[in-house]
Amino acid sequence: MTIKTTAGRMATGVAALALAGTAFAGSAHADDASAKAASDCPSGWLCVWSGTEYTGRMQKVQYDNADLSPYTVFATSTYSIFNNGRSCDVQLYGGKNHTNSLGTLKRGQKGSSATGSPLKILSNKWVNCS
Repeated sequence: MTIKTTAGRMATGVAALALAGTAFAGSAHADDASAKAASDCPSGWLCVWSGTEYTGRMQKVQYDNADLSPYTVFATSTYSIFNNGRSCDVQLYGGKNHTNSLGTLKRGQKGSSATGSPLKILSNKWVNCS
């Protein structure tokens, strides 16, 4: 598979997550509860879940993160996502160090993969802050 093909598939994955639901520099946490809801994502955080419709393991981050690979849900199996940031959108990347842009998730935007394909997010950056 070429890099261009991989980037296209990842961009499609972010779009699918966003449409379906129509911080390492500071901190990252994981919750192991078997079922979560988008409302469980604290204000000011980007949260992802290992299952569709905000179920399974939840992981959350604040701040810009150059390497999310140590966090299982970000690195291998993100099916649901919610940007519960207070004043910023979040730019997602499929590569470490803010490479391979996947797209921007607007503040308050959430989504869950309807395709059954997980999304791999390896870094993030908060953008368009008001």
